[in-house]
Amino acid sequence: MGEVVVADADLATLGFSTAHSDRYVYSNYFVPVQLTFDDGETPLLPFYVKQALIEAMRYGGLSHDRLPHLLKELGLSGLWKANDMDAAEAALPGQDSGMTNREPPARRQSLLGDQEAEFVAGLLQSDVGIAFLDRTRIRPVGFALGEHVYALALAPGEEAVLEQRTYTKRELTLEEQDETEKQTDVELTSALTTELQEGFERQKSLTDTWGLNASHTGQYTSPTGVWGTFNASHTIGYTRSVTAASQETSRRAVKDSQTATSKVAARYRTQHKTDFKLVSETGMESTSKRTVRNPNRVTPITLHYFKVLQRLELAHERYGARVCWAPTVKDPALAFAKKITDGRQRIRDNALAALPTMPVKPVPPAPGVPAAVETRTIYSPVVTLDKWGFTGDMSADYDIDVAFDSGWEWDGDIETIRQNLTLITRRPPSGIAARVVGVPVVTDANGQPALRVRIHVGAASWLAGPGADVQLAATFRRTPTLVAENADDAAYNALVAGYLTDLQDWQDKRDAALVAAEEAADEFEARLRGGFSPVNEMVSQIVEAHFPASVRDEAWEIEFWHRVFDWERASFVSYPGWWSAGDARAPERDPSDFLNASWAKLYLPVRAGMELAALRWIFGKAVATRLAPAVEQQLAAFVDELGAFRTSHLGTGDEMPDLTSECQEVPERIYCLAKWAELMPTDGTHLEVVQGATTAADAVTSKEITDAEALRAALLDGELQTNRLKTKAYDQMTGAADVDIHLGTSGNSSPTA
Repeated sequence: MGEVVVADADLATLGFSTAHSDRYVYSNYFVPVQLTFDDGETPLLPFYVKQALIEAMRYGGLSHDRLPHLLKELGLSGLWKANDMDAAEAALPGQDSGMTNREPPARRQSLLGDQEAEFVAGLLQSDVGIAFLDRTRIRPVGFALGEHVYALALAPGEEAVLEQRTYTKRELTLEEQDETEKQTDVELTSALTTELQEGFERQKSLTDTWGLNASHTGQYTSPTGVWGTFNASHTIGYTRSVTAASQETSRRAVKDSQTATSKVAARYRTQHKTDFKLVSETGMESTSKRTVRNPNRVTPITLHYFKVLQRLELAHERYGARVCWAPTVKDPALAFAKKITDGRQRIRDNALAALPTMPVKPVPPAPGVPAAVETRTIYSPVVTLDKWGFTGDMSADYDIDVAFDSGWEWDGDIETIRQNLTLITRRPPSGIAARVVGVPVVTDANGQPALRVRIHVGAASWLAGPGADVQLAATFRRTPTLVAENADDAAYNALVAGYLTDLQDWQDKRDAALVAAEEAADEFEARLRGGFSPVNEMVSQIVEAHFPASVRDEAWEIEFWHRVFDWERASFVSYPGWWSAGDARAPERDPSDFLNASWAKLYLPVRAGMELAALRWIFGKAVATRLAPAVEQQLAAFVDELGAFRTSHLGTGDEMPDLTSECQEVPERIYCLAKWAELMPTDGTHLEVVQGATTAADAVTSKEITDAEALRAALLDGELQTNRLKTKAYDQMTGAADVDIHLGTSGNSSPTA
């Protein structure tokens, strides 16, 4: 037999209360900070800046005797001594012999004269700063009536079928088409373009990428991730106070966010339209149609429709402040391009190695008998590369001539030239590369025919690095002449015919193998480009440049670097390729694309609580040891200032919750910079009813209405009289009586009693 079980549910769990539905858009702002000694003027120099300054004096034409005057001109007379540059100069290895093979970089000359002071000031710029972690809170707070969209007048008793259609104009960009997740989100959203968060994120991305007006300014940032990218444009040169940096970025952050939201909201309100159509009813009512009726018999009404707008409250909040290291890299895609070049060449080599042995030409039977075409390989002279940049880098083209004798001609095989292109240098293969550009041409060089080959050489920065030479080779064949065949030697002719047949077969196989190799190389390059991450490429180059193998060959060292730097938040900005010479690696892409970029800056934030360890590494390349007391004092003071700022604005000095009791509720630690409001369109409309100012009744209808009103008044008066007679008769009755009382009318008879 069944048993009834009643759930004992707490009624409080079934209740509802209001709650905010907040969305966030994240952004970051970077301000460089100049760390100085006690005098407040002399900057602390990182180890790599010291090295660059010393190498500029050794190899860059900067005079050691003139440097004190330049520092005095910049107001930094005590810089050399305060940073102990004498010890750094003694510790740096001596002059590299490779620098003697080429001319030192040219000085910065201009119509104003020598610009060495400007060069020194550029070297002393700070790469350390404060990254402020911001977010914009989007909170729906209610609704508001928008503009008037339609007025519908209805006569008394009139019905109308109203079809309401709401649509929004959408603008799809290539970025949205490439991101499947965003497309899916748009398709599942009922109000396609009324979601401010999506438009705001896109507008912030355009602002950070192409400037405040979304116009091309020659800069490209990393794709927007969960935490946003770093924005360092439109900022002051540097600051010496965390508070000043916060004030400067606060104004700029609020202005950028408010400008972006205003643009998005105004564009959405403009593009959002509502259409109303009056259609004839066909007997089958669609769910998109509404039937409206005037319930009044004689009074017309007017229906006014207004748009219903969503009221949003936006607040720009600061939830973190981090020390950030922003080193730069020249030609950031060099290593990635070399991976592609080496991979393609490896595929070609493997394809050629898998071919059968090339047929051997038959030996002529006797002197005077015509033989097969004669070939020879000719090498070019060794050419010294001399188009170096100031920092020991290169991105330049060279024309190399391979002279040959008359009566010979180039066989047209570019692949042989590519295989015999050799760089002679002590630089590692990952730091320099060369490739053939275009098609070689035959020209005249000093009265002798020569094959001119253009090559492009790219080299990473290596201040005072070794030089390099290049040499290549090409295959030539004797120009064929008309000779008589030796009809008597049928055996040799048969050998030649067989050799030519075998050679043609081998060449067909070679060509097919090379075509397949090119297709495989294209697939290989497509896979590399598909998995290419500019941020990861930048991080790997920074690790290669500033973290030598000796400090990352142990597991504890790798763990230490991951605890110090927040690699997941790393971001970058690249600058167009027109700042450097040479052809673009990807001409179909924007000049500011990472593959074509001339320079790139990586923003690498430091985890909260690890600031002192990071600063020791940046300024002194120290992991476990302390730096000089004067340097340690300034670094500690900077970290304390940052901790005080966090405490006053975010509640704690390390951005972590302060837990003092069991199961403590953790409050949200943010600092609100500014608030503003925006109105966003919705798919709803609001209806206002207005009574008509005139009636729709004619003379006959008006007479009928008047008579009906008089008859109604008479009936009401008769009912009142009847009630009074009933009351009076009841009051006169003193006992039982058999009385019939008839009140009112019955046909044409008069009232009787």
